[in-house]
Amino acid sequence: MRKEIDEWYFGDYIQNYSGGRYNILTYGTIVIFLTAVALSTEKSLEPVFFRLYIPYTFNLVELFFISDFIGKIANTWSKLSYSWWGLVKAFIGIRQLIDFITLFLLITNFFSNDSLGVIGLYLSKVIILIYYSKLRELLSRLGYIFSKDPAKTFFPVTLLAIITYIMASLMYLIEKDYDAKHFGSIFRALWFSFVSVTTIGYGDVTPETLIGKVVAAIFAFSGIICVTILTANIIDMNSRYDLQKIENRDASSRKSPKI
Repeated sequence: MRKEIDEWYFGDYIQNYSGGRYNILTYGTIVIFLTAVALSTEKSLEPVFFRLYIPYTFNLVELFFISDFIGKIANTWSKLSYSWWGLVKAFIGIRQLIDFITLFLLITNFFSNDSLGVIGLYLSKVIILIYYSKLRELLSRLGYIFSKDPAKTFFPVTLLAIITYIMASLMYLIEKDYDAKHFGSIFRALWFSFVSVTTIGYGDVTPETLIGKVVAAIFAFSGIICVTILTANIIDMNSRYDLQKIENRDASSRKSPKI
């Protein structure tokens, strides 16, 4: 029988994951950290933000993750009967390593908090938290959708990529003499092609010629078709995942011995 875990349990590194409410607290702390990082890059804020509010927020985040790391190590050590060798083993593992590195970078400021490495580690921590929580179902569902039948999901994406490149090539040939800044090469034209084919359409770049506008409209319509196919395939795979779960549950109940 599965043992119920305290909703506020820190978790450990060998047996039990964190409790549901504690996970929510951890997600919230990471969101606060990433928000503070984003605010630290906004130079138009009042000086008091950089002198007081943002550093104070980082200090609170540091304290939370110090207690989180120590709590998980202590719980792991308790599972290993508080032996000296158990204490050593409590520090060995990929989850411990990631937690230690993120904590080290946050405390020492070896890299700035808005650096790619620090933000990447915290995003990795979020994914690991999801994987080791009840939200793991979400990752399982996404894995099924994109890996069970790759042709259904990757075919529209591949077709979209091909259409994007063809459109960029044509827009380069048509518009290069009229707007060299945005269409002076195929690479430059890729931005306009991408936002048009994916139907994002920022409107920051537009073709100057009539034929360029016609070509853009045709390829934008093709992009709508590709996105529609991709969306329909994802919905279909999502339904198949739910159906497979029901079938597995029914098969499992049939195999269970009747009392």
